[in-house]
Amino acid sequence: MILKQTIEKIAQEHLQGTDLSLVEVTVSEENDIEVIITREGGVSIDDCVELSRFIESKLDRDKEDFSLMVGSAGI
Repeated sequence: MILKQTIEKIAQEHLQGTDLSLVEVTVSEENDIEVIITREGGVSIDDCVELSRFIESKLDRDKEDFSLMVGSAGI
């Protein structure tokens, strides 16, 4: 199982130095990962895509399969 703390660390690494903030990370027993981010003025789809790709690049699907959803708070 992928640990919530692992995803939080990866997300924070990507968000560091930006005006985006991590709101919540959830990981189910089936490795369904949900990451919620926010920013004053809103989050764009490109922000979500960039974070999703960054997280995926840090995980190995050959070791553990997972699904990943990155979204913004309030949507």
